[in-house]
Amino acid sequence: MMMGSSCNSTMSSSFPNPFLFLLSHNSETLELAPLHLHLPFILLLLFLFVFAFLILYRPIPKTLITKQMPLLPPGPTPWPLVGNLPELLTKKPVFRWILGLLEELNTEIACIKLGNVHVIPVISPEIAREFLKKHDAVFASRPITMASHHLSRGFLTTALSPWGEQWKKMRRIIISEVLKPERHIWLLQKRTEEADNLVRFIYNQCKFSSITSHNITDSSVVNVRNAVRQYTGNVVRKMMFSRRYFGEGRKDGGPGLEEEEHVNSLFTLLAYLYSFSPSDYLPCLRVFDLDGHETMVKDALSIINKHHDPIVDERIIQWRNGEKKEVEDILDVFLTISDTKGKPLLSVEEIKAQLIVRI
Repeated sequence: MMMGSSCNSTMSSSFPNPFLFLLSHNSETLELAPLHLHLPFILLLLFLFVFAFLILYRPIPKTLITKQMPLLPPGPTPWPLVGNLPELLTKKPVFRWILGLLEELNTEIACIKLGNVHVIPVISPEIAREFLKKHDAVFASRPITMASHHLSRGFLTTALSPWGEQWKKMRRIIISEVLKPERHIWLLQKRTEEADNLVRFIYNQCKFSSITSHNITDSSVVNVRNAVRQYTGNVVRKMMFSRRYFGEGRKDGGPGLEEEEHVNSLFTLLAYLYSFSPSDYLPCLRVFDLDGHETMVKDALSIINKHHDPIVDERIIQWRNGEKKEVEDILDVFLTISDTKGKPLLSVEEIKAQLIVRI
């Protein structure tokens, strides 16, 4: 079991890079600027680096450690700034390196520093029980990552938000309005419709394979992965938006181009949600997007929002103008939840974020 806590603070600088080339205004050629023009910036950056190094790695008085800061578990000596990230990248597989480290230190709990994050591996059931049961409120918060921030629209949802008031608010709404047994029974008809459509889709696939087969004895072939994705995507869309397709779909009951790119984008977000990214441990690297994760996440989210946002915006107008008066799906449930004063309890951003996470 591994647990970690990250620091949200990032350091950014608005000063120009002293090693960049300057573009001439009169031509399209690149000219190297004289070094003395950038000397003040170089000295300032050097001063900031030394100052940050002294602040982060200055000796801590023993009295302060004993009275205010409890000692961390034993672990490998971290490198300056990057911590033990070099070992994490060079020693594969990582879990064997961690197990070997615990055996070498003769301990059942250790502390591995990865940039700004302290990762605590535990192999003892007794210590794990301390984390998960006795002190669960302390360690219940979700890790803060780049992908989870984008996916939850700034941590507005339930599943990805850190422990706090926003998480408590969304959890209370989901339990009382969405996950209750009455709502599960209420949505049964929509799930049944999609189960029937799945059977029809598989039947059409088998029928089409039999017709196109040159050998009568050949068995029909069905792409199970595509069928399962189609079914689960249809069920979620039907419960969320009361529709099976974003576009026209296919005559055989299968997904159209819109549904395929929608489901593919969802799986892309799942793949990058908590995948390893250096910028999650060194926030100052996020602006460079070294591994391209942020670009992939943003592209996938843009596709999902392209399909979701028009439906949500249109539904808001329908309720506002009185065109819609009956609650038919989960989107209507979110839009009609109100506080004690009769005002909407959820903002539009919270609804759009929660719809992505629910999917």
